[in-house]
Amino acid sequence: MASYEEYVDYLRRNLTQLERVGDSLSGADERLDYAVKQLLDIRPAVEPLVGLLRELKEAGYIMPSQTQQIAFEYTLAPNQGVRLEDLIPLDGAIISVGFHWPRGCNALVEIAVGHGYKQFMPISGFLALNDASPVYPTHENVKREETAWCVMDNHDGSEKHHVSATVTIAVNNGKYS
Repeated sequence: MASYEEYVDYLRRNLTQLERVGDSLSGADERLDYAVKQLLDIRPAVEPLVGLLRELKEAGYIMPSQTQQIAFEYTLAPNQGVRLEDLIPLDGAIISVGFHWPRGCNALVEIAVGHGYKQFMPISGFLALNDASPVYPTHENVKREETAWCVMDNHDGSEKHHVSATVTIAVNNGKYS
């Protein structure tokens, strides 16, 4: 892309006598040609992006404008259970829950997540894995100041385990896939 100084030099070399005496509009077509050429040069890079944006809109996916996370984590002693709670920071929807079970849990540490009076991850019962960090997409509408909670139970009678669940909340501004 040419610098401003190169553009000014270009104009000086190509000004007609009529422009030199003060007709400021007679060179407008040349300046417009220059700008159009620059726009046409970037078009091949922009077209694929426009296509991707169109596909996302057709799929009904709109990127959330604001997200917040609530991290529940705890080191559970052998045969210990705990219920952790935190307030939802904004009106919106819980769009995902990520879990982490370290190696050695051997499906003996159970976790469930919910909000208010509703458990939603999993819908019932508990998840219990070993050496895993899955992220599950979801769509749970929530209100600011509502309580989000996480129940963690260690059924291992001999080892402590540090596990976590991360809840991602997004402002409701569209459909999430």
